[in-house]
Amino acid sequence: MPTRVASSLIGVGVLFLVLWEGRVLLFLVLVFILVLGSLELRYMLRNRGIELNMAFLVGGGLVMLFFSLPQLHEAYPGVPWREIALGLVLIGAFSAELIVGGNIERFAYSLMAFLYLPWTLGFFLLLRHSPNDDIGLWILALPLISSFANDIGGYFVGRYLGRRKLAPTISPGKTVEGSVGGILTSFAALFLFTTIVRSAYPESPFALFRPVELFLVNLVLSFAAQLGDLTESMLKRYCGVKDSGHFLPGHGGLLDRLDSHLFTAPLTYYLLTIFI
Repeated sequence: MPTRVASSLIGVGVLFLVLWEGRVLLFLVLVFILVLGSLELRYMLRNRGIELNMAFLVGGGLVMLFFSLPQLHEAYPGVPWREIALGLVLIGAFSAELIVGGNIERFAYSLMAFLYLPWTLGFFLLLRHSPNDDIGLWILALPLISSFANDIGGYFVGRYLGRRKLAPTISPGKTVEGSVGGILTSFAALFLFTTIVRSAYPESPFALFRPVELFLVNLVLSFAAQLGDLTESMLKRYCGVKDSGHFLPGHGGLLDRLDSHLFTAPLTYYLLTIFI
């Protein structure tokens, strides 16, 4: 437990520094997450005899991160940079796979891994600078707080009040009561967070959120966070591993901590794009 608490405190401190610093440090951290997360995916899937195309995963991921840089979107607004990157990477990866032997199974699993990790990481860059550097800090914090609060509320409510299993074949420890507790805890955290941000930045998009609308946004993000958690649990069960890795003492691998964020970040970006 002391190791778990210490690594949590260090992780929160590093996260705050990265969010506050912005573009350069965030980009470098995302590159680190891309490389380590890809290695964890390879480690897990190897237990099933599945090999990933790491050049596709890491190389294509770097291209996706580069095309997610806000400088490109600011200099040439309206150009679908990420869609262009996705098309180029997929065409290049499929062509290379055909040349070296046409291992369709490897390509299929590598594509799944690419959409799961590199493609979603780019949204963290987009959120951090939407609509600008100042407000973007708080925009990116929205899905992070939602996911953290979901995990905390779900854990404690599920531990003390949980009775009915939510997904017994995938994650036996998760309960319906824990799921509801996570949703309510997330709403309370987001309500407090948006209230504070509105007082400091009246022009922020959070000014448009009334309690009912905030609850609906929270509901969608909470479902996404829990789906991301269950997806990671399903992958680990399929691969026969307890943790995705051993990067974080007391917490397991890096992907074990990022699973819900990989689903909430893209969804937050699309919600903001559509409704604000």
